[in-house]
Amino acid sequence: MAILPSFNRILLVTDFSSSSETAVPFARLLAEHYGATVFVVHVIPESAPKTVVPSPAAAGEGDEARGAAEAQMRKFLAENALGEVPVETIIGQGHVADVLATVIQEKKNDLVVIGTHGRSGVGKLVLGSVAQRIFNIASCPVLSVSARARKAWHAAEKFARILYATDFSADSLQALPYALSLAKVGDAELLVLHASAEPLRPEVLREYDKRLNALVPPEAKIWCKSDTIVLVGDPVHSILKAAAEHNADFIVIGAHPAAGTLHVPLTTPYQIVAHAHCPVLRVRAPDAEM
Repeated sequence: MAILPSFNRILLVTDFSSSSETAVPFARLLAEHYGATVFVVHVIPESAPKTVVPSPAAAGEGDEARGAAEAQMRKFLAENALGEVPVETIIGQGHVADVLATVIQEKKNDLVVIGTHGRSGVGKLVLGSVAQRIFNIASCPVLSVSARARKAWHAAEKFARILYATDFSADSLQALPYALSLAKVGDAELLVLHASAEPLRPEVLREYDKRLNALVPPEAKIWCKSDTIVLVGDPVHSILKAAAEHNADFIVIGAHPAAGTLHVPLTTPYQIVAHAHCPVLRVRAPDAEM
């Protein structure tokens, strides 16, 4: 088995709202498990040319927006402690997705953590097309945490169950190593799921079960308890139902190409993020055009 991916430089995105606060405990938990540094970034959404300035840094005198953002950042971190995790703060200015793309590249982040809210699954900072652009530009996985997920599980607790959903496509298989990695560092059970929208004959169901079981490398089964789930029905409903029934602490999915932002709410990953009771880790194949 190849070396499993690790999260060493986590980017936590905040707009200082209660929605973004929901993501803090999860960023801290993963940072503690992986020994990572957390980069907390806020973007001042102005039309001015984008800039990225590490904070605390001297904002120009008279720059009230930047000064206010730095004050809010200090307050945000004081009220949302990251414990002993190493932290670096960043204040950006410009278009949110563009600034985040620059930060991810410069800081070599390997995970983005964002807080969302409501049944739409998005917060003010990551609303609609902006959310899609963040997924598009992120060269690393994105963990979305809703208020529903925060209420359902206290992130201070040890996570015990990872649900990995696959349709056996290249995109979905790209997410498997991350599911295995989470299961390993958390000493958690891994549930490997496939949902078919079409009815399946019993022999086909058994074949899918074998294929799912084969996805977990033999050596991983030494340190990872795993189980397989094959369901028939709408994939979104099936994944969400399985996650709820099995009390999954994380859902891990691969992202599929989406044709523009107008249809984003119709995509499977978007709907899972919008309705999941737990955080959703979305992994996109490097060559996927979204």
